[in-house]
Amino acid sequence: MLADSTAESVGARLKRLRLEQGLSQRDLSSQGVSYAYISRIEAEARTPSVKALRKLARKLGVSVEYLETGSELREVDDRSMRLAEAELEVRLGGDLPRAERKLEGILDAALEAGDGTAAARARAGLGLLLAARGRHLEAVEHLEQAIGDEHFQPPQLRPDVYGALGQTYVALGAPQRAVSLFEDCLARARRETPRDSDAEIRYSIFLGHALAGTGGTDRAAELLLDALARAREQKDPLGARIQSYWLLGRQSLEQGSPGHAAEYLDDAAALLRARDHQAALARAAQAALEWAESLPEGGDNGRAEAIRARAYDLLVGAEARPIGLS
Repeated sequence: MLADSTAESVGARLKRLRLEQGLSQRDLSSQGVSYAYISRIEAEARTPSVKALRKLARKLGVSVEYLETGSELREVDDRSMRLAEAELEVRLGGDLPRAERKLEGILDAALEAGDGTAAARARAGLGLLLAARGRHLEAVEHLEQAIGDEHFQPPQLRPDVYGALGQTYVALGAPQRAVSLFEDCLARARRETPRDSDAEIRYSIFLGHALAGTGGTDRAAELLLDALARAREQKDPLGARIQSYWLLGRQSLEQGSPGHAAEYLDDAAALLRARDHQAALARAAQAALEWAESLPEGGDNGRAEAIRARAYDLLVGAEARPIGLS
């Protein structure tokens, strides 16, 4: 696997791998992938289907990505892991200068490798970091490039990025650009099947804040009141987003892109864990409230009131966290 993958076609790579392992075209054949079909691929007279690539890659013991592109999946995985680490550092407010250096390095490597997905994620991460550090002009440049990339996720899956871009527009004195952005995001969220109520609520809130900065206070108030009312009625605010990630992951697997599928399915799993955590918080808060209400009158009312207040804060926090502005 030391050949120059940039100059090697799929057919040439298939033949090289087959010969390295001492296999004939008949050895490599299977149901639906005849030795004649393999011969035509190696002669570059036929482009293999995704299904054929999967079967051939499995027999050769390589990834579909490597057979198709010459790039080892482990390089993509390593880049994805380093991206996730840097993104987490930004979200937790860790060593931001170090995270910035990491993201810049990942961006350069992704661009050199032609990894559009990682490049878009790295730009988004840099944009979020720069916005957090108040470097708004640089943040806008990275965020606009990220969401303009065909590899980047749609608004309903990354409200943190689209929200940060709009808020940066406002910080730069251009609230109307934020209004236009959030209008588009809200319209796209409403077109989704299934409907993503969480995304609609978040973009309604974003839009309301942006409109307030342009003098549109009546519509801003209407949007915010409606969004907050619907948020209180939601029984499962993360459910639609989890389902979206899950469907995208399955679609990526069917298209022979396990690297992308792993990213989407990891996101779905993380949101499931977040939903479980929020449900546990809500149950604990409700139990605390019920216990406080059961205390006899004339007892330690100050302590009971403190328990009620803290339990109520916890309950409100558990319910509101999915629709926060960040």
